[in-house]
Amino acid sequence: MLLLPGNYGSGAAGAARAVPREKMVCKRPTGRGIWRPPVPGAADNSLLITLGQTISFVTWVYVLLIVLRVLLTWVNPNPYSPFMRFLAKAADPALNLGRRLAPLTLGGLDFSPILVIILIQLGGMVLGEWCVQVGLGRPMTVILPLLALNLIRLLDSLAWMLMVIMAARLILSVVYASPYNILVRIIYGLSEPLLAPLRRYFPAGPGGLDLRALVCLVIVLLVRLVLLDSLSRAVVGWML
Repeated sequence: MLLLPGNYGSGAAGAARAVPREKMVCKRPTGRGIWRPPVPGAADNSLLITLGQTISFVTWVYVLLIVLRVLLTWVNPNPYSPFMRFLAKAADPALNLGRRLAPLTLGGLDFSPILVIILIQLGGMVLGEWCVQVGLGRPMTVILPLLALNLIRLLDSLAWMLMVIMAARLILSVVYASPYNILVRIIYGLSEPLLAPLRRYFPAGPGGLDLRALVCLVIVLLVRLVLLDSLSRAVVGWML
C-alpha cells in the first residue's frame, strides 16, 4: 500500500562524463530518474549534480525509514530496542506532524503516513532532479516540467496501487475472508470510500462477487493507459 522509493535519478555525473555532450540523446523517462538532454555550449556544474544526487539518496533513505517504522508497528515490536528507538527518533517527527496537519482515518486505521511519504518523496524527487538538470546546463525554469512529470509519475503509482487494492477486494468478496484480519481491514478501509457510492448501481454478482470493484478496476486501468500516458508525453514534449 505504501509508496516505495525508487524513482530517483542516479549516476548523472558519471553519465555526463562518460558520454560526449554532442553524442547525448534525449530519451523518454523511465521508472528511474529522468533523461539528461544536451544543452549546447553549457558546462557541467559538478557541485550541483552531486548535490542533486545526495538529495535524492537522502530522500530515498528517509522514506525507507518511515516505511519500516510504519510496517513494524503492525507486529508490535519492543519499543525499547536500539533499532526501534532509532526509527522512532528518525521517523516520528514527520509522522506526528502529518497526523496533526492532515489526520486521515478510515475504518479505524491511520493513513496519514501515506500522505507524509508522498509529500517527502515528491519533494525529494523534484528537488534532486532539478539540481542535476541545472548542473547539466538546463535553465532553472526546468523545475516546472519536472514538477508536472513527477506528479504524473506519482498519480501513475497511485493508480497502480489502486488497481492492486481493487483486485484484492474482488478476491476477498468471493473467499469470505475474516473482517478482523488486519490486511482485510486495510483493503476494505482503502477501497470502501470509493466503492460506497456505487452500491446502489452495482449489486453483488454471482458468488458474492463485488462488481463495484471490477468496474472501478477497469476505470482506473483506462485512466492509467490513456490519460496519464498522454499527459506524460505532453510534458516530455514541453521539456524538449
